[in-house]
Amino acid sequence: MTEHTFEILEHTADKGVAATGKTMGEAFENAAYGMFSLFVDPGAYEPRTQREVNINADDREQLLWSWLSEILFIFEVNRELPVDFHIAEIDDTHLRALLAVRPIGDDIEWLGSPVKAITFHQLRVEEIDGRWRVQVYVDV
Repeated sequence: MTEHTFEILEHTADKGVAATGKTMGEAFENAAYGMFSLFVDPGAYEPRTQREVNINADDREQLLWSWLSEILFIFEVNRELPVDFHIAEIDDTHLRALLAVRPIGDDIEWLGSPVKAITFHQLRVEEIDGRWRVQVYVDV
C-alpha cells in the first residue's frame, strides 16, 4: 500500500492541503487524497469502475487547480466518490489520470462537510531539492 504524504493546513475560513511527492504527478495524487480526506476516507471503499481524466492548462498552478476542480466535479455531478488516483502522464501544462471511483451510496461515512470549491489563494506547485510540493486551499 502506498503512503500518501500530505498535511491539512488550517485557515480562518478555509482548509488547505500541502502534499509532497517524488514526482509532480505523485504530489498531485497526494493533493487529491488530502482534499478528499477532509470529508471522507477514500481508502475505506472499494472502487467499482475507472474514469480517465485529461486536463490542459497554461501553467503548473492552473493545472493543479483544474485537476482538483475536475475530480470535485466528478464527485458532485456524477455522484461518484474517487477512491484512488493515478497520474499516468504529466508535464507543466497537461495531465492524464486514471481515477478509481464508486457510486455515492448510503454506506459512505462522511467525516465532515464536502469541499465546495478550489481556490487560487496561496496555490503553489514547486520542486525543492528534488522533491515536489504542492499547496492548495479549498472552500469548505
